[in-house]
Amino acid sequence: MKLSFRPSPAFVRDMTGGHSALGLFLSTLLYIVCVSGTLAVFYPEFERWEQASAGEMLTVEADVYRRAAREALAGIPADGEQPGVIRFTAPTAEMPRMLVEVGEREHFVGGNGTLREQVTHEWTDFLVYLHFALNLPVGLGVPVVGLIGVLMAALIISGLLAHPNIVREAFSLRGRGSARRRQVDLHNRLGVWAAPFHLMIALTGAFIGLATVFAFAIAQVFYSGDVERVHHLLFRDVPEAKAEASAVPVPDFAPALASLARIAPGREPFRISLHNPGRVGQLFEITTRVPGRLVWGERFYFNADGASLGRDGWSDGSAGKQVYASSFRLHFGHYGGFAVKVAYFLLGLGMCALVVSGINIWLLRKRQRGFPRERLERIWVAQVWGVPLLIAAAALGQLVLGLPPLPVFWGGILGLSLVAAFRGSCAGWSWYLRLAVVLVAMGVVGAHLGRFGAGAIHGGALVGNLVWLLCALGFGLSCWFRDGRQRVARPGEAVSGEPAATPDTG
Repeated sequence: MKLSFRPSPAFVRDMTGGHSALGLFLSTLLYIVCVSGTLAVFYPEFERWEQASAGEMLTVEADVYRRAAREALAGIPADGEQPGVIRFTAPTAEMPRMLVEVGEREHFVGGNGTLREQVTHEWTDFLVYLHFALNLPVGLGVPVVGLIGVLMAALIISGLLAHPNIVREAFSLRGRGSARRRQVDLHNRLGVWAAPFHLMIALTGAFIGLATVFAFAIAQVFYSGDVERVHHLLFRDVPEAKAEASAVPVPDFAPALASLARIAPGREPFRISLHNPGRVGQLFEITTRVPGRLVWGERFYFNADGASLGRDGWSDGSAGKQVYASSFRLHFGHYGGFAVKVAYFLLGLGMCALVVSGINIWLLRKRQRGFPRERLERIWVAQVWGVPLLIAAAALGQLVLGLPPLPVFWGGILGLSLVAAFRGSCAGWSWYLRLAVVLVAMGVVGAHLGRFGAGAIHGGALVGNLVWLLCALGFGLSCWFRDGRQRVARPGEAVSGEPAATPDTG
């Protein structure tokens, strides 16, 4: 018996309508999340790029942690509040730097345990939180981005269902012809070939973003609103020292690290925390990578003498806990080495093109039917090319003038959108903004070389500058091969049977 599924024209029409409505609603925010996420794949390298003069190392003696902890505690005023935890970032191949964090202060640590310059990668933090929470307060922004992930998954699924011949036409790419035909081909081909990646990114992003909402809902349904009880299902309780606890010396880190080597041989620590430092009841929390697993890490606990106090069970606990712990590295591509990051970067660019081409198709269809949205077209073009421009401008402003990136980016987006709503043409905005991206990206590289000299062409700093150069090259080629200086067609004016390519934003 042969089974086949052939959707009715009404079903396809409904799916197409719903797909366009969702896409238009999400267009700008979804595009910002995609562009920032594509760049954020390299956020460890950008952190190293932003402070390229900081020293780097791969190995640290256990006593270095103890000396750094003592110096960090000594820097706290006598009448100041004693910290509940001292956190170390242990050097690894991805981040070959040692950092210590006490309260809101974070410093690099030298090879002898002395505290060095303060950690200030403000632009990278802006980029990560732009992707993670749209720079909103975390409690609001993270669920909002999670909802965008849910709607993005709906877009992917509805888009596949709305095009019953999409797989059959997977090898069809018409580089010539009308603007709408080119955009449709680009959109459909990217939608087919990269659909598994796009769906994975959407689902993991939704899962990460809505995890707090899920935890709250579970607490309300099963635990009488006790959110802390749900939190305890994922994390061990770390007792806090009592206020009257006696002061004791900072413990030696060597016994805990030796116990870790016995319990979990071959595990590489990347986070080491000392809870209740210098007080009775101090203990170690050591987070390690788990070879061959996607989980972001496993946390082990030891007392001040190095005796094991158990672990969180991220790598061998319940299935739900393992899925949650695996979603982060899977979403950001931080597994499998640098080649996986490059693949995520390229696939992320495809996702950006998918979003842009989807809105372009909708705008071209409206124009073809005699209902052009000229103001909306100009705003969309300004946002498409303005987002990467302003991310680069925020980096340049921070690097050269120390300007905070957040108002540069969001103020620029608002300003471009307002001006584009009343002035200019789509072709003009497209051409000049692309050219501006090239100039600003090259300016970022030049300013970085001028500031850090030879340090700008080593390690993570080199990767960061190569990303900027690739952006400049890509946008430069788009200016060269796709002349954005075409005239703007009036409503209803056709070229070769199609409207002029006014919203040439793809």
